[in-house]
Amino acid sequence: MDQQVSDSVSPSQDELNRLWQHALHEERLFHDRLNYFSAVEIGLLSVFAILYNKDRPFGLLASLTVAALVFTLFWLLLQYKHWRYCAFIYSRLREIVPDYRTTVDTYFGQSAADKRTTAFSFSKPLSLAAPVLFALTWIAFLIWVILNPFAETR
Repeated sequence: MDQQVSDSVSPSQDELNRLWQHALHEERLFHDRLNYFSAVEIGLLSVFAILYNKDRPFGLLASLTVAALVFTLFWLLLQYKHWRYCAFIYSRLREIVPDYRTTVDTYFGQSAADKRTTAFSFSKPLSLAAPVLFALTWIAFLIWVILNPFAETR
């Protein structure tokens, strides 16, 4: 019964501002994490390339590749969970803030059946594509290292 009472009461302007600021903060964290993990992945790829072109130490290359793959899978899981949380916040904003709902409905041509699309929904491919591409790269490198362990060193 208390929940019904609290749902029927519209939030104050301060509460709406706090929710909006929270959504913006979470979205910034989402994109900052995406940038951080991408930079670390590029660093790992650089280390792999240097080691491969220098000495090709099988044990080191194999362990680096496995560690990088685990790191990438961790990134994928973390990024996906955070994307889902941000999508929840934006759907809540859509429900509570009439101006935001009107803007989203107008831009996306929302019907009553599809209420989940928001401006943040463009980030789902971004949150999944980068980690998946890095994971596929590490899998390919791991296969390459395993199949060519005794390749000629330069």
